Amino acid sequence: MKKINSMFFTTLVIGVLCAGTVSARQLRSDAKGSATCGGGCSATKPCHTGCLCIVPMETGNPFCSSHPIPGASVLK
Repeated sequence: MKKINSMFFTTLVIGVLCAGTVSARQLRSDAKGSATCGGGCSATKPCHTGCLCIVPMETGNPFCSSHPIPGASVLK
């Protein structure tokens, strides 16, 4: 029983981590797949006008997005 609980917990953790990675990748481009606000950014390399520089907690790699993401920081 303890082995089953451990396997279930491991599977759950892996599922949550994968879902966070997929969400961050999907938000890098808009629904049509075009990169209107896509690409990288930093404090010295801002995004295009109308886009936000988002830093997700999962990866820490900043990217441009058209809308804020809950739990992620926005570089100004």
